[in-house]
Amino acid sequence: MYDNVITMCWSIKEVNKNLQDRESMAYYSIEYLKKACLDLSEMLTSGKNVSLDEEVEVVNRSGSSAKFTIGEVAEMLKDTKKIIEFNLIDHVDQWARSKASFPQ
Repeated sequence: MYDNVITMCWSIKEVNKNLQDRESMAYYSIEYLKKACLDLSEMLTSGKNVSLDEEVEVVNRSGSSAKFTIGEVAEMLKDTKKIIEFNLIDHVDQWARSKASFPQ
């Protein structure tokens, strides 16, 4: 499950990074990002080995640190403003890598 989360995070970051390079594809890229974040949210809440009460530390744009449960993070992945404000994709990626069975 963690491998799938890591792959999804990588995909979201790559599409987001290349969004400005593909003007004609912008609509499709934005729709992909929305769906991918919803899929990532579902992955987190349906994971067999995931405790929704486990906390993840996130840092917002201003540098303030906060802790949210995986359940809260999964909900925030449905809100574009929260994804950007808390840099959620990077934090979910780091969390999944810390749980994965392969080295970072």
